[in-house]
Amino acid sequence: PALCAPNAQHALRQARTLAENVAAAVRGGPLLDYRHKYAGSVASLGLHKGVAHVYGRKLKGYPAWFMHRAYHLSRIPTFNRKARVLAEWTLSGLFKREIVSLGSLENPRAEFELAAGTGRHNETS
Repeated sequence: PALCAPNAQHALRQARTLAENVAAAVRGGPLLDYRHKYAGSVASLGLHKGVAHVYGRKLKGYPAWFMHRAYHLSRIPTFNRKARVLAEWTLSGLFKREIVSLGSLENPRAEFELAAGTGRHNETS
C-alpha cells in the first residue's frame, strides 16, 4: 500500500472510503481499498505570490497564490464561514490592516459543530 501524508485532506478522503465500506458491509457488497489520487500541491509565498503543481501543470506568482486561496476557501465547512473569510480576504486586500471579525469570538466552534452535525451548540465551550 502507498503512503500518504497524515493530514486532514487525506483523512477526509479516507473517511469517505470508510463510510462507503461500512455501507457496503451492511448491504453485503464488496469493500473498496483506499486509493490515493495525487492532484497536486499549492503554497502561498506571501501576498499575491505562490507556487503550485496541479495535475502536472506548474504555476507561480499570482495564479498559484489565487489557486491556493481558492482551494482553502473551498474546504471551509459552511457558506456563512466561507462568506466571512472571503470578506476578510477581500477587505484585507483593500486596507492596510484587517477590519473584519471572523464571527463569534465567544463561541468560535459553533459553525464547525453545526457543519459536523454534532448537535452541540454550547455557548460557553
